[in-house]
Formats: sequence, C-alpha cells, structure tokens
Amino acid sequence: AAVPARLWGRRSRCTGRLELLFAGTWGSVCAEGWDLAAARVLCRQLGCGRPRLVPVPCSPAAAGASPAVLQQVQCTGQEPALEHCILQPGHASSCS
Repeated sequence: AAVPARLWGRRSRCTGRLELLFAGTWGSVCAEGWDLAAARVLCRQLGCGRPRLVPVPCSPAAAGASPAVLQQVQCTGQEPALEHCILQPGHASSCS
C-alpha cells in the first residue's frame, strides 16, 4: 500500500520535517535506520530530485515533531517509493 509522505513546516514542498500517513495517522519517523538512502527514496517519491541535507533527527529542527508512526525505515536507496522499503511501525513511547 502507498505510504503518503510530506515535508512539512517550510515554504517549499521539498523542504521541511518529514511526516508520513501510516495507519491513518500523520506522524514522524524515528531516527533508527533513517539515512541518506531513505532520503533518496523520499525525494524520488516526492519528485524533489536529490537530497541536499539530512539533518540530525534530534536537532532543534526536529523540535515539535508529531508523534512517531514508524520505529524504523530501511531502504537501499533504489526503491521507487517508501512503501517498497522495510517499514517497522512504532509509537512515540518506542522512540529514544
């Protein structure tokens, strides 16, 4: 099933904090497993070209993030969209 994604909180649709619609809820992704390969897949899915910056998830830019809906995302970087990656559901309580 498709996993809708958005980059939220900035002026451009290709910049901002990542949120995914997973099991009917918009939420964030835990840092575990999120890397440049996953960012490549997200940018491909959104039609945003190559990722330029993947900030540290615990940086001030992540303050105020919505509760986590995914504990882990594992991508090779070649997938056409995030739903083709390995996605492990999670909740805010399971995020460090």
